[in-house]
Amino acid sequence: MLKDIKNYFANFDGATNTCRTVVLWIAVALTIAFIISKICIVVLKKKSEKYSEQQLTVANKVLNKVIFLITLVFATAVIITFAVLYFLGVAKGDDSLTPILFYPLLALAISLVACAVALALKRTKIVKIVSAVVCSAAFIVVLICMIVYYASGDAGEAFSNIGLYVSAIILAAAIIAIACFTDKSGKSFDTRTIAFAAVCVALSFALSYIRVFKMPMGGSITFASMLPVMLFAFMFGSKKGILVGAVYGILQAIQDPWIIHPAQFVLDYLAAFGALGLTGCLRCLGAFKKNMRAQFFVGALIACAFRFLCHYFAGVFAFGAYGAGFAQDYNLPALANAYFYSFVYQCMYIIPELIIVFAVGLVAFASKNFRKYVEIYSRTKQNNVTINSESNNDKPIDEKSLETKTEEL
Repeated sequence: MLKDIKNYFANFDGATNTCRTVVLWIAVALTIAFIISKICIVVLKKKSEKYSEQQLTVANKVLNKVIFLITLVFATAVIITFAVLYFLGVAKGDDSLTPILFYPLLALAISLVACAVALALKRTKIVKIVSAVVCSAAFIVVLICMIVYYASGDAGEAFSNIGLYVSAIILAAAIIAIACFTDKSGKSFDTRTIAFAAVCVALSFALSYIRVFKMPMGGSITFASMLPVMLFAFMFGSKKGILVGAVYGILQAIQDPWIIHPAQFVLDYLAAFGALGLTGCLRCLGAFKKNMRAQFFVGALIACAFRFLCHYFAGVFAFGAYGAGFAQDYNLPALANAYFYSFVYQCMYIIPELIIVFAVGLVAFASKNFRKYVEIYSRTKQNNVTINSESNNDKPIDEKSLETKTEEL
């Protein structure tokens, strides 16, 4: 396994591995360029006398649009590249393709990207309405195709349809309710927020190709692929976070489709990855407001708990029947129980994934500068937040001053 991890950073064995290596390093380079550019703007605003405040504000807005467009181009190129490689693999007999699922999901992803570009360039009422209609129509087509695919019998048989419907409705409703209850900012997506969302989704999607270990029926241990989406939710609130997480879930469905039922798709992809948006729930409430690290880590734990529940019930009611086969293969009779089988299966990759996210997040949030810039670029309401409560020299940040800074940036 350690050898496989090492190879991910410089693996040029075949077209797919070469593309994964290139995508990883381009994503890292874009992220570093993004962070450096934002730090430069902040430093110039504070220390430079050569440029006026208005000039720097305009420059920052232009920079947001440039970064957004570059990231969208990168994300689109990644999707197209791996889609082509996937098709080539199918032609060679390396994999199987389900057209009735793959193409509608790909069309939905393209619709989301196109609408994001339109909203970033011109956020008029007509553009918003058209974008909402296009994305809604694409999503409805996806659900219709899934229903047709399931009704045909080719998808396989779910263990319990009723269990899938009930768990999908309850968990999706709970995630949305928590996000709405905790995040009452009422602020819509602007160009800056869309730029951050594009960067975070693109980085998460690229990192999701860097797998330490892949499970046989969906799910994998990656290099903190959840972290960028979690950081977005932490900075911009739970409501925006679950929407961005759901978009990331759609990309995951394109990348690694294990879909046998429409409700299972909602649980395993939309709800599970949308739940990552709950990372920002405690920060929106102002809990642990003097300790940003506690806000993030407890929020991440809540988000991953909901993701675990979504995958768990999908595993019980959609894939529970497969437990008997694993029980026989590994001589573990307990795995024949759908509830125990799903619990063991989800723990095998979600817990290690969470540990990796915590480890990388701990390194990031250990930096006072990182916490400062997270605070500056955040959109969540904070009352007298301190950047580092463990230092006696830190002073609370006034909410009005913080709002003024974020509006300027």
